[in-house]
Amino acid sequence: MLSRPEYEWECAGFSVNEGPAVIRHNDRLFVTYSASATDENYCLGMLSIDALADPLDSRAWQKSARPVFSTSWDNQQYGPGHNSFTQDEKGQDVLVYHARNYTEIEGDPLWDPNRHTRLKYFTWRKDGTPDFGVPPADHTSVP
Repeated sequence: MLSRPEYEWECAGFSVNEGPAVIRHNDRLFVTYSASATDENYCLGMLSIDALADPLDSRAWQKSARPVFSTSWDNQQYGPGHNSFTQDEKGQDVLVYHARNYTEIEGDPLWDPNRHTRLKYFTWRKDGTPDFGVPPADHTSVP
């Protein structure tokens, strides 16, 4: 086991660390995971390790003390999580995740089916860690 819910932000509603996704950048390996209940508290945490270290040694991993991608109240994007990574045709890194654009949920948020897939470009900080920024607002195309 590499991670278990221990921070308050990982235990809001439910104590969760799930849905790992892996990306490598330079000499580091990163594992993002989803934390908390699947409402506006759902967010991404991250583990990292030197690419030459033993990934089976749980002590070699560093865990983010804060979420690395979370709800944007300003952009009306709630509970972003359960992500994966890809690249566009130019090699730019893309975060694939799901979120909701509302918070009014009746009952258990896990049973609300309206988490929709979204894409977002992300960059890398000077220290080599990913910068996911904030979830952008939904946009609609005008024909």
